[in-house]
Amino acid sequence: GEFSDCNAIGEMRIKASLDDLTEFSWPFKIGDDLLWQETARLAYRFFYYQRCGMAIPGWHDACHLDDAVTPDGKTQYELWGGWHDAGDYNTYHNAPYVYGLAVAYAQQRDAFDRLLLDEEGRGEFFDEILWGGDHTRRMIMADGSAFGAITSGYGFWGPPELETDNLPNTGDERRGTRESGDIPDTHQAAVARIAVLLSGQDTEKWIEAAARSLEYALKENRRGLWQLSTAIDLFSATGDTKYKDTAASLLEETKATTDASAMSIEVLRRYDTSFDTHHAAALRDAVLARAETMLANAANPFGVYTFGPPENPNFFNTPADKGGWHVGTSSHLLEAATFMALAYQYEPDPRFLRFVYDQFNWTLGLNPYNVSLMEGVGSANLPSYHHRYVFAGIPRGAVPGGVVNGVTWRNVGDDRPFVDMSGVDIPAFEPNEVWLPHNTAYLNAITQLLGTGRQ
Repeated sequence: GEFSDCNAIGEMRIKASLDDLTEFSWPFKIGDDLLWQETARLAYRFFYYQRCGMAIPGWHDACHLDDAVTPDGKTQYELWGGWHDAGDYNTYHNAPYVYGLAVAYAQQRDAFDRLLLDEEGRGEFFDEILWGGDHTRRMIMADGSAFGAITSGYGFWGPPELETDNLPNTGDERRGTRESGDIPDTHQAAVARIAVLLSGQDTEKWIEAAARSLEYALKENRRGLWQLSTAIDLFSATGDTKYKDTAASLLEETKATTDASAMSIEVLRRYDTSFDTHHAAALRDAVLARAETMLANAANPFGVYTFGPPENPNFFNTPADKGGWHVGTSSHLLEAATFMALAYQYEPDPRFLRFVYDQFNWTLGLNPYNVSLMEGVGSANLPSYHHRYVFAGIPRGAVPGGVVNGVTWRNVGDDRPFVDMSGVDIPAFEPNEVWLPHNTAYLNAITQLLGTGRQ
């Protein structure tokens, strides 16, 4: 059916008749900014329910207050807080998500704040960013490096407050590993973003931590987009010209002006705003060229962005052999939607907008399982989630607003879709586990869609 000319506002059904048969669709709404109004707050509120280090009424008591110790167990750090990363209780490092949320918030601060303000008149979403940001700031060590991933593995199944005794220096503290997560790139960029968003209010500790981490990174010859972002924000927060010089140097060394990525676009826009330059437009041709390639990889009945060309689309990045750890495609699709919404801002091509909506449609129910991959949205949700909260008494392990890993492949060489609809307490994690990156990607996608003016 073609309904492009239907602009009536309200709740609708589609009636379809063929000979003597008549069917009605599920009810749906037509209105302004419906995706934003009905999902944006749910998407960021998910992070609140994932908080570690404090009691979440109705969900769990204060947990992991004794985080964390060094890998040898000898040195205790005050690293409680942050967010449980997924359906497990590991906090790893939250910095990439703090940065992603801060970028989304900066794009549509007024729109987010209109969703809900706290008693002090501060945006509820910004409060959540500050919660994760404070943990990220404390993860930056004295030398500017970052404390590694905080994890006890995947063996504990119970309420989070029972995993440790919550008392430091008693021997059961979770350890931070230096095997992953100790590169401070995302930490410094996230903390510097918050320093700018705070607009001079209590920014000293944020500026100091970001500056210390940037200095460490540059000494380690880490000179990429994360360092460029940090230098831009430190200049904005302090006015110190040394950060302007650092940013100019990093701009020359990175591929920011030719790398067609969502992060490059956002960082270059911020560079131009801060230094009154005009670099972002240089990306236009590269952005539009990549958009055309992405459109080709979405030439299928769902319009979903696949991992291969139209003649061999490979919907779920299914390996031909070997296999191994894998999850569904939610972040892949939502990150693609973010980029395409940015491409639409360069060139208002209706194909770009359709692509963006196709990725949201897949996420919110127009997929082979006819199920919304975001809990609490749509007419049908997953029967159960891979989340340890089910052992804290949360029915179905369902966290409102949580976006699951998504539809994935069944077996090596078998690209048929798979979502676990069995309803068991702990379904397969590959499709049914919520994960912070997916909600971060969702918020950035919906923010950039709002920025097109065409929601």
